[in-house]
Amino acid sequence: MSAFYDGLVVGLELARAALPPEEATFFNRPMSEPELIEWLCFQAYYERRAAEFIGRWLADTPEDDAFVLLARQVQDEGRHYQLLMRALDRRGVTSLDRWRPEPEWEEWIDVWYPSGADTLERIAAHNITGEIGAANAFVALRPRLPADVTATLDAILPDERFHMRLGQTVIDRHCHDGDQRARVTARVRRTFELEQAGRAAYNRRMARLGLADTTPDAPTPPLA
Repeated sequence: MSAFYDGLVVGLELARAALPPEEATFFNRPMSEPELIEWLCFQAYYERRAAEFIGRWLADTPEDDAFVLLARQVQDEGRHYQLLMRALDRRGVTSLDRWRPEPEWEEWIDVWYPSGADTLERIAAHNITGEIGAANAFVALRPRLPADVTATLDAILPDERFHMRLGQTVIDRHCHDGDQRARVTARVRRTFELEQAGRAAYNRRMARLGLADTTPDAPTPPLA
């Protein structure tokens, strides 16, 4: 691991550690079945969008090693979408057609992630901030899930860790000068801000749907 990449990861860890509990997690309550369905819908939406925008990157990825790695990631994200939709199907949800994302999620996932001037900027947003946050959240949430969804996450997590290593590999090999590092750092930080806005929107949505646990002692685990 390069000192630069290591510094990015440490910076994210410190930023997450500094968050108050209510801002640090999507999941500030035990996971009920209705919220589980909402969360699975969000995750399926996230994975499908990732497959779509990473696929579009490939035509504009001149680095051969990054091209090959990202092509594999597109397949992974598509498989994750399929696994999550199967979990939803077991709960009577066969389509996301009637499910609508929050505006903060669209800004974060539909607008910000696909943007970026080059491979480094795209990888910085999605494969550093995004994949690290997703993997940490999956691990922390796992004990609260039913067995079938736990099995789904167990199938997804190895790929998420590969995507994190992909980010490290591309940054280590291709991010060398001061301008590149400044742009990567800015993308990592802005993605973290949008991620936190997305988490806050999730908790507001759960409250609006009547799924939030508002008791004073509601558990607030330190998720990514």
